[in-house]
Amino acid sequence: MEDGASHGDQSRTPIGLRRPAKGFSQIFLGLTRENFPGQLLAGVTLLAIAIPEQLATSQLAGVAAFTAMIAFIAATLVFVFIGSNPIMSVGADSTIAPLFAVALLRLAPFSSTLYLELAAMTAVVTGLVVMSVGLLRLGWIADFLSLPIVTGFLCGIGVIIIVHQLPSALGVTTGGSSVLQRLTSLSHVLGHVSAWSVAISLGTLLVLLVGEKINSRIPWALGAIGVATVLVGALSLGSHGVKELGAVSAVLPTWRLHWLSASQWGVVMTTAVTLVIVILSQTSATSRTSSDDLGVESDISRDFVGVGLANVAAGFVGAFPVNASPARTTVARLAGGRTKVVGLTAAVLAIALSPFVHFAHAIPLAALAGVLFFIASRLIKVGQLVKIWRSRRLEFVLAIISLLGVIFIGVEQGLAIAVGLAILDQTWRSARPRMVVMGRHAGTTSWEPLTEKDVASVDHVLAVLFDNDIFFANSGVFRREAHQLMKTYPATRHLVIDAVAISDIDFTGMTIFSQVVDDLTKDQISVSLARVGDKVRASLAGSFDAQVRDIAIYDNVDAAVNAVSS
Repeated sequence: MEDGASHGDQSRTPIGLRRPAKGFSQIFLGLTRENFPGQLLAGVTLLAIAIPEQLATSQLAGVAAFTAMIAFIAATLVFVFIGSNPIMSVGADSTIAPLFAVALLRLAPFSSTLYLELAAMTAVVTGLVVMSVGLLRLGWIADFLSLPIVTGFLCGIGVIIIVHQLPSALGVTTGGSSVLQRLTSLSHVLGHVSAWSVAISLGTLLVLLVGEKINSRIPWALGAIGVATVLVGALSLGSHGVKELGAVSAVLPTWRLHWLSASQWGVVMTTAVTLVIVILSQTSATSRTSSDDLGVESDISRDFVGVGLANVAAGFVGAFPVNASPARTTVARLAGGRTKVVGLTAAVLAIALSPFVHFAHAIPLAALAGVLFFIASRLIKVGQLVKIWRSRRLEFVLAIISLLGVIFIGVEQGLAIAVGLAILDQTWRSARPRMVVMGRHAGTTSWEPLTEKDVASVDHVLAVLFDNDIFFANSGVFRREAHQLMKTYPATRHLVIDAVAISDIDFTGMTIFSQVVDDLTKDQISVSLARVGDKVRASLAGSFDAQVRDIAIYDNVDAAVNAVSS
């Protein structure tokens, strides 16, 4: 990695990672005379991957093909100047396109004036929220989506992409907005399937699958679409049911924003909430992964601001919501990209090539469907679902609920149900902690669960580990468990609580803990604590109960047991 030492604002962190610069100079950070040609080439490679992907995503988004390129150009330029990650690619994204398309289709048909206005406003609202998250450093919001839920959610999106592209792949025309409606409509036209369309879509998919294994840096999608387009023209396959993309023209950015009705605002707002969660999760993962690969410091908050402003810009130019792309970012890195010149080159070339976009009219929709099938296959992670099933059955159920909810109920509803269940699951587990009886391992000072081999208790001393915080939802459990243990071990004269897993005690928890200490003291049983964290120690010291304030605290369980049993 080049130092680019000639740039004065390029500093180093204590562990040697390059800090992202700010201002205009950041575009040339790390750029040298030696690596300049390589950065230009990486930009060309990025654009070669982006063109077919953006055209295909326009089909998912329900807009004219060039609208996706406008989104890519605007988002890329904004992120180059605002974001911190040197190579992260932002633009139209197949993950979020079905999300807003399905939602907005309830209010207006694809490509209609109202639909385009709603899409632009959704981009602005989404961008303002994402930008605010970055400015306020609230990126932890994305952590509410656990990996199993994200896996199920993305699988559901993958299924939606496949179902929406089946008509193009089969060379037929269908209707319906939901998955079930589309499949039902599709079943009525199976007798009109075009074999050539099927062959082109499967052939494109096969090229991408094999090409990825050979060398993922090569723009296989662009090549496959080019070959398919030539075949359609040479063999006159349009007369055999192969549908083409149709007229594509480079248009100037268009202002589409205006005030909406109450019902329209409702749909835009709920759609934006869903998009924000997905964008935060995907941007965070893409930023961190690529920053680690490049050896630069990750500034997630600044990247959120960059992606947020990219969405606002996309809305201002009449496009639709955008997102960070893990796939394009990986391609940029594999192509040797290290600086923001990569994204700048891709955007400038996209503008320069815009006058020639009309040649894309002959691209077969089946080939674009093949590209989207490939993208969907990367979202449907069966292997990950198998791992979740083997590891935690309950979280697998949450993943399946997320998947089925997205497919059959709706993206927003499915995601909300899955997140709600995940929160309930975590609350349930937090409210059902364990009180583990401990014993000293023979010949050591180590204390382990009494059920382990070569572990024994000490006379008149009961050592226990409470494996969660003590708060309002589980403080009653703490009291019941403590009293039950006194019945189980009636000879106990000293209770030692290993507090290593207790990171906090709220007011309810402190009240119940005080009551337990008082009950045990009346029964002439002493209470002491071991391995207490600073926060809990401060809470104990500030307790309203003098007995709790004076409770003995030791560095470890063995020291506590030795002290009370001597």
